[in-house]
Amino acid sequence: MKTRGPGGRGALAVSTCLLALVAGAPARADEPATTTTLSEIIVTATQPSTTGTKSDTPAAEVPQSLSIVGQDLMQAQDVQTVAQAISYLAGVFNGSTAANGRYDRISLRGFDVTNTGVLQDGLRATTAQTYTKAEPYGLERVEVLRGPASVLYGQNAPGGVVNMISKRPTDTALYEVELQGGSFDRKQGQFDISGPIADGVAFRLTGLARDSATQISVVPDDKIYIAPALSWHGGDKTTLTLLTSYSHEKYGPPAFGIPLQGSILSNPNGRIAHNLYTDEPGVDNHRDQYAAGLLLDQGLWEGWTLQSAVRYTDTDFVTNTVSARGSPVNGRLLSRAFYHFGIDGGVAATDHHVQGDWRLGGLEMKSMAGADYRHTREDYSLDGGSASALDVFAPVYGQPYGPATTHMSSTLQSSDQTGVYGEQQVHLLENLILSADIRHDWSDTGTRNRLTKVTTTQDDQATTWRTGLVYRGPWGLTPYVSYATSFNPILGTNLYGEPYRPSRGEQVEGGLRVEPAGWRTYLTLTGYSLTQTNVQTTDPTNSLNQIQTGEVRSQGFEAEVVSSPMEGLNITGSVTIADLTVTKTTVASQLGRRPTAQPDRMAALWADYTIPSGPLAGLGWGGGVRYVGSTFADAANTIRVPDYAVVDAMVHYDRDRWRLALNATNLADKRYYVSCSTTGCGEGTDRTFIASLRYRWGAGK
Repeated sequence: MKTRGPGGRGALAVSTCLLALVAGAPARADEPATTTTLSEIIVTATQPSTTGTKSDTPAAEVPQSLSIVGQDLMQAQDVQTVAQAISYLAGVFNGSTAANGRYDRISLRGFDVTNTGVLQDGLRATTAQTYTKAEPYGLERVEVLRGPASVLYGQNAPGGVVNMISKRPTDTALYEVELQGGSFDRKQGQFDISGPIADGVAFRLTGLARDSATQISVVPDDKIYIAPALSWHGGDKTTLTLLTSYSHEKYGPPAFGIPLQGSILSNPNGRIAHNLYTDEPGVDNHRDQYAAGLLLDQGLWEGWTLQSAVRYTDTDFVTNTVSARGSPVNGRLLSRAFYHFGIDGGVAATDHHVQGDWRLGGLEMKSMAGADYRHTREDYSLDGGSASALDVFAPVYGQPYGPATTHMSSTLQSSDQTGVYGEQQVHLLENLILSADIRHDWSDTGTRNRLTKVTTTQDDQATTWRTGLVYRGPWGLTPYVSYATSFNPILGTNLYGEPYRPSRGEQVEGGLRVEPAGWRTYLTLTGYSLTQTNVQTTDPTNSLNQIQTGEVRSQGFEAEVVSSPMEGLNITGSVTIADLTVTKTTVASQLGRRPTAQPDRMAALWADYTIPSGPLAGLGWGGGVRYVGSTFADAANTIRVPDYAVVDAMVHYDRDRWRLALNATNLADKRYYVSCSTTGCGEGTDRTFIASLRYRWGAGK
């Protein structure tokens, strides 16, 4: 089977690969040919982060680990996914495999946050079944908050949240067009246009079109994306922004991967070929997503503002797959079945809060109070049919399959979550800040099984809180300590009809932020202990039942640094050392073991240099390496998935308004497995090149 697209390894890729833990690169200006305005890392802790507190609190005063990746740096990297954009950050595991283009699989501190922990503009856009994959070209920045965040965003996994901030209209004219070509016959065009159109009114229009294969030549990676936006400034106190988007994507079926026997385990027939495709060519897999939202920033009186956000997201999701089942018979014959899965999902979300600064005697105070509401609706069905087996050592494609005439599931599910929350910050001393947050949530879910004609309901509620202490000390030292909790409902009932309790999370964290004056360096050191309780485990008195006495603990150390020690040179790096352990379970073989598909060691380092002046001004190059430690395929930790290191590289040349860039991902063409289950392994991305030519003009660039 041919597993490489026609572009293979012959094209070259885009961009200055910069990754910053804090946002912002300066706007470009027109310069003579002997100099260049560098896109460099801005090292600062003063930028507000709405993700860490929902208020305008500076990032350094957030009592929890926080990283920010800015828009200019994502564009310079030419990142293709949000998971790729945050791959150099501490505590972040990009679990996305090469063959699965449906969504970004992201874990924070050892807990999967793919669904519940991914936000856009502070609001969740996914249902229980409709995974989304945001377009990074349409984002201003990505913010990552590690650890429990329910006190801010309601129900979610304890690992944290990834908040994607959409591009907004600009008050100055900005124009950009770009063409790309690369590996796997990739062809892409994109544009970004913004600026004022009337007094107080500005617009932005961002879009792209891509026609591409993948390292499995019969699997597409096609996309159309368009995002119109409009903003209105009603004087000094009012800003109203309309954000809309539409995307249509075509990608491959859910990836079974390569069978375990023949990849990381021995197979009597030998080693299975790289990039084996276990599905059938031509199966239709696509997603259409529409979104529209309003953001209001309204000044009330001196020091007080109202911030409101409303958004509706609709996702139509179609999956067809000739899916492999189990392990190959005699090591080579893989049984398969045909499945058709369709989802129509919608999310209506809103958040409103008031914040203000005031004084109580000699104390500076910052207060916030708000409420949010989210309604989700999803209508999904699963139908199955027969399919021919596949010889993994001599695959023959084009065999008959289907139709999907067996109705396996037909479900209509809706849920409502309402939360009220508040936060109080107190400057006890000039540089000592105490913060306390509290929230209460009500969650109601109704599920209608059309096949059995049975309707079930489940009601949950929980109170979560966070408290922290931050000291803005001398010499750029900012130590902090915090305690935070989370909750996440578990749908369904046990064998005896009793509803499951929400899983709970709690974390103790302490850290030190270092930003010496004049050093252009920002360093964060963090230690934490995070525990998830009410985890489901097998009932020792009845193996058909699940009880909630399980517990998982994640504790460890994280370090991040971003620095611009000299003009034109940028460095960023991170180290993650974690102890992930199942601390309570009724299954003896799993006690004290690490959860599956989660590494306990990660490290990343990137450096790039751009010549600032002279005849070669604008010429730049760089490289980086990302290391991911070994994982386990089974809960008993008997099947170890090897660790791997991936090298990235880039070269670029900027002159006047033009930019020519080449970027390589996995430059050494390392063959590796991102993670494995007890049946299959997901392969990592092959060496990938992209070439780009960009032209920018306008006062904003």
